Amino acid sequence: MELRGARVRSRAGLRRDKCRSGSGERQGTRRIRSRLRYEVGHRRMRRSMRAGPGSSMFSRQGLPLFATYLIWGTGSGAQTLGRSLFAFELENSIFLVTLLFAALGASRIISAPLTGFLTDRVGRKPLAVIGAFLRGAASFGVLYIDSYAAFFVLELIGNTGVSMWQTTSQVVIADMSTPENRGRAVAMRNSSMRLGQLIGPVLGGVIAVTWGLPQVFVVNGVSKFLVMFITLYMIGETRPTRERRPAAERTTLRADLLPIVMSRAFIALALTTIAATLIGQSMVQAMFPIAGKIEAGLIESEIGLLITVAGIVTLLGSFPNGILVDRFGRKTSLVPGLLIAAGAATLLATMDGFGSALLGMAVLGLAIAMTMGSTQAFAMDLAPEDKRGAFLGVWASFQSFGSAVGPLTAGAVAEIWGFGTAFIAAAAFLVVCALAMAAFGPETRSQRRREVEAPSDAPGRE
Repeated sequence: MELRGARVRSRAGLRRDKCRSGSGERQGTRRIRSRLRYEVGHRRMRRSMRAGPGSSMFSRQGLPLFATYLIWGTGSGAQTLGRSLFAFELENSIFLVTLLFAALGASRIISAPLTGFLTDRVGRKPLAVIGAFLRGAASFGVLYIDSYAAFFVLELIGNTGVSMWQTTSQVVIADMSTPENRGRAVAMRNSSMRLGQLIGPVLGGVIAVTWGLPQVFVVNGVSKFLVMFITLYMIGETRPTRERRPAAERTTLRADLLPIVMSRAFIALALTTIAATLIGQSMVQAMFPIAGKIEAGLIESEIGLLITVAGIVTLLGSFPNGILVDRFGRKTSLVPGLLIAAGAATLLATMDGFGSALLGMAVLGLAIAMTMGSTQAFAMDLAPEDKRGAFLGVWASFQSFGSAVGPLTAGAVAEIWGFGTAFIAAAAFLVVCALAMAAFGPETRSQRRREVEAPSDAPGRE
């Protein structure tokens, strides 16, 4: 009996051990499955937050990227109004205002190619973060200065940050788009920034009237720090993986880029880029706020409203223009856009009140919608994938050249002969650039698509 009882107890103990063992295994399996679900969900969340190589521009992965463009545009739109008026308030000289814009453009001639080169070496993200920080810090610094010289230095520092961020953002768009959707991708970027620039000038005008011009720069500073944090924590690296080549197959940056830069296509692009910069930098930012105040008798809030009107027209026209550019080619938009800009400059040359200024700025907004995105898509089409940052940095230096020479030339002409003559001279230059693009500029969209579709070992390819 005792032996039988021992056997029963032994069997019961074994069953309890098995139950405990099975329960432990099931609990362990549940913990493992729960951990795996957490890790998979966490990775999915991180992928949804980070726009990286191969990410779609038109999915939720692109939302943080477009948010930075919107926020950046809001701050920059406010400062568009504040920069020229604040500089004019400090020295009461049109020429010194345009000299500031010219110096800012000249500084980007150096910083843009350097930024492009570094984006290929160290990545896109670090340059974007540093650029946003520099611009934000310089904007807050304006609160503590009261001289033109100090303002000049701060704007040079901040403009270096602008160059770093703008060049990097263009490279990121090129990374994440294809020749077939590049026009729309660029249009989405520009529309996001333009939407912010609709809010910025009106907000800047209200703040300038209520608290003074220096407070306008606070809006820009806050926006740039927001962009910095979003870029740092929510946007991934988009630089393509670099393949190491044998030493015998390696080529220098100069050997890769020089044939492209010396081509007829790039020369046409350079002229068009300078013209597009003239439209936005010289006519809208440098000349119109002062010309509107002096020639048309407008107040700050009206000037800000008219800049916003131009921004609305640009916003409404940007994405339809992107569709047009993707379907029919870049030149289809570029040449008419430059001619329309020349017409807008002629209208602004004769403005004498709010109504005529409104018409001129509305037409100018349409011209910006047609030329800005098309020029950027044209440049991205020409950029080689493995040297994309360096190429777009070189191209951005021509934007900077236009930013330097355009405002300085326009300011000198306006100082000597008046704003009317300055706008007419700008119109003549825009017509020349339109004719040059029509005669010498190739259609890069169809050419690039053939290169992408053709196999690398196709007959006749070297």
